[in-house]
Amino acid sequence: MRRLELLITDLDGSLLNSESKVSPRDQQILTEMGNKDIVRAIATGRNAYSAEQVLKRNPDLDYVIISTGLGIMDYQKNQFLKTYSLRKDEVQFLTQFLLQEEVDFMIHNILPDNHYVKCHDAGTGHPDFQLRWGWYRNFASKLNPDLKLLEEASQFLAFFPHQTHRIAEIRQQLPQFQVVRTTSPITGHYDWMEIFPGNVSKGYALEWLCQRLNIDIRNTLCLGNDYNDLDMLRIAGKSYVTENAPDDLKKEFPVTCDHNDSPLTDIVRRYNEELEN
Repeated sequence: MRRLELLITDLDGSLLNSESKVSPRDQQILTEMGNKDIVRAIATGRNAYSAEQVLKRNPDLDYVIISTGLGIMDYQKNQFLKTYSLRKDEVQFLTQFLLQEEVDFMIHNILPDNHYVKCHDAGTGHPDFQLRWGWYRNFASKLNPDLKLLEEASQFLAFFPHQTHRIAEIRQQLPQFQVVRTTSPITGHYDWMEIFPGNVSKGYALEWLCQRLNIDIRNTLCLGNDYNDLDMLRIAGKSYVTENAPDDLKKEFPVTCDHNDSPLTDIVRRYNEELEN
C-alpha cells in the first residue's frame, strides 16, 4: 500500500449512525484528513435534496456522489461536475416493463430535481412504497397512464419483498441498464431495486473522480455497508464494510465496527497501521 489520497464513504449505515448523524470522532477524522490534503468524498444512494438534509453543509467534505452515481458534486462549490439521465424512449420502455411486472415504482426527474417523483401504485400494499410516497408528498405525483407524456428521467425505484429472486431475474432482462439491489434504508426489511443508465454506479463515479483529480485509485480507502456499494468497494485500493452489513458482504471484505461506533475512525487507524508496518 502507498500513501492515502482519497477517503470515500457511503452515508446511511456507514458514516451515519442510527440517528442519521456523523459521530464527533468521525467528524474529527474528516477534519484531520482535510488538514493532510486527503480528498474526502461521500457516495450515497440519496438524491441531493435528501443528502443535504443530513449533511447540512458539512465543512469537511470535498465531493459528494449522489443517487448511486447519477451525479458528482463539488460539495463546497455546490456545483454538479457530472450528471447522467435516461432518455425519453428508455423511460417509456422501462415504465411499460415495470407495469407488466406489477410492482410499485417511482420515476425520478432529472438532476438537480430528482427528488421530484412520479408514482405508480400496483396495489401490493408495500409499506416502504407508501412511507416514501408520504415523505415525498410535496414532490410526488401519480403516474399519468398516457406514457407518451413521459420525458427524460434520472432513475427508477421499485419495491420488493426481502431476499427476492426477482431483482436478479430483472437484471438479466435489462442488460443495457444498471440494475442495483439495495436493502431498504427505511426499515431494513425489504429490497429496493434501482434502475439507472448503464454507465451509472458508485464505482464508475469513483473512477471518474480519481481521473479528474489525477489520483491513483490504488491510493483510496473506502467504507460501505450494502449492495449498492459493491462495485465501489471492489475497485477501491482498500475497502471495509461495517458490522451491520449483510453477511455475504462481510465474507468478501474486511469488517470494521458497527455504524454506531465511528467506523471511519477505525478504518483510518487500520490503514495507517498497515502503512507503518
